[in-house]
Amino acid sequence: MLIININGPMNSGKSTVSKILVTMLANATFIEVDELMSDQEQKQLGLSIQQGWRERHKRLNQRLKDLKKTREYEIILFAYPIADNTYQDWKKMEDSQTHFLNITLAPSLEECLKNRGTRELNDWERNRIHQMYQEGYQNRPYSDFIINNDNLTPEETAKIIKGFVEHTLYPKQQWLHLVERRWSALVNGCKTSTLRLNEGFIHKGFLVYKDCPKEQWAEVVYVTQVYYLPLKQALQTEGFNDHTPNLETGLQQMQTHYPDITLNTPILLVKHLSVPETKRLYPNEVKAILNA
Repeated sequence: MLIININGPMNSGKSTVSKILVTMLANATFIEVDELMSDQEQKQLGLSIQQGWRERHKRLNQRLKDLKKTREYEIILFAYPIADNTYQDWKKMEDSQTHFLNITLAPSLEECLKNRGTRELNDWERNRIHQMYQEGYQNRPYSDFIINNDNLTPEETAKIIKGFVEHTLYPKQQWLHLVERRWSALVNGCKTSTLRLNEGFIHKGFLVYKDCPKEQWAEVVYVTQVYYLPLKQALQTEGFNDHTPNLETGLQQMQTHYPDITLNTPILLVKHLSVPETKRLYPNEVKAILNA
């Protein structure tokens, strides 16, 4: 069973994308958090906005526990801005048969402040969106997958998430080829990320690098963060270094592998621990993977 939360700031498209996504996934159900307690009931109970959030969170947790117990669905989906305490609540629901995924929608602040569809933001909502970006809702470190959906329709966003979810439903050992000239940077701990285009999804967990083309060597790293975002933002997010000092050089490097790529092309940015750090933190797991 997968329990999936679609996280993100207010007006990022969480509910819209979730309602489309649930129709794309087999044996899935969507919990509409706002329907767990209406604004009218909140007013009748005399609850403040913060108290209303806490009550909805409490009811959501109970609904998740009930659905997990019945195991009627393979996937339970809901949309809620995640914080440290809520993440811990939902992470505790994991067991040998249940996995929790937190997928974050991360449009730019400018895009998030726009009126979407029939919704017109009021001053309180605009101020709250600014506050949520300052608090980092668009880039939670415990997100399994972060998507910049600025230039994506809700349907396109849902389709991308569907591909990622299906990849995590049937996990297997992940591996990637690495050109030989970058091997020393990997082994020495200087390489802690990779950019991929149209080569399938990567998820958090162990990843094996193999040298290309001979496959004589192999090293293991632990993936900590996965982003789907334009190449320009990926290069800026990762930061520039001696190997990639600026956007122009980064683009030229990517064009050697993907001739048609531009700075606006959506790409997968995978961040991972260095080889030495992975060996230090997970010595037994690394040994088992390399000996398999």
